[in-house]
Amino acid sequence: MRANAADLDAFAADYLTKSGTTTGRQLYEVLKPKFPGLTEDAFADLLQRLVSRDQIDLYDEPADSFRGFLGAWERNLWYYVSLVVCLSAALAAYTLPPNSPFLVLRWSLGLLFVLFLPGYVAMKALFPTREFDAFDRFAPSVGVSLVLDMISGLALNYTPWGIRLVPLLFLLGALTICLATLALVRQFEASRRGSRSLIPEQRRKGTEGVTKA
Repeated sequence: MRANAADLDAFAADYLTKSGTTTGRQLYEVLKPKFPGLTEDAFADLLQRLVSRDQIDLYDEPADSFRGFLGAWERNLWYYVSLVVCLSAALAAYTLPPNSPFLVLRWSLGLLFVLFLPGYVAMKALFPTREFDAFDRFAPSVGVSLVLDMISGLALNYTPWGIRLVPLLFLLGALTICLATLALVRQFEASRRGSRSLIPEQRRKGTEGVTKA
């Protein structure tokens, strides 16, 4: 395995020396036929080894347009999942009767929609380029969600609609979608500035720019 890693490193370094600046995806496509067993995780390890030896530099490849940024669905999967959860929770609340055998689905989506999602997208909007581990992301998301729920309920209490299911669903859904979109826009702006703090998340997808040292 060490010989294979050494051969892989040597081949990649030689290719970058000859070709100059390229993208991670292009380099992966060049290496894959030569090393059929190369996985994306192994490719990420290769980049880390080359960086640690100062053989290459990594930089973010900024999107040309917001539409192009949206097209990177793997990086923005959280955004699309957030939209799906919002719509699914609203549909489940309206369409599933109390005696439905799928009532557990209604409760699961409702809890996710009320207790986690608003805070999650709010954290994304506040810290668009910062990476959190699972616990550091989960705990603040629940706490911020509870705060947003209380503020929403307080706001509805002073409206003609009052604190009822339909107004609450509409307000939380609109708030969640607005915060998620704001977070996405802020991530796009950070990408346009070439923020290096996005590199660790993207490295596993092989989407960084790669240059020879």
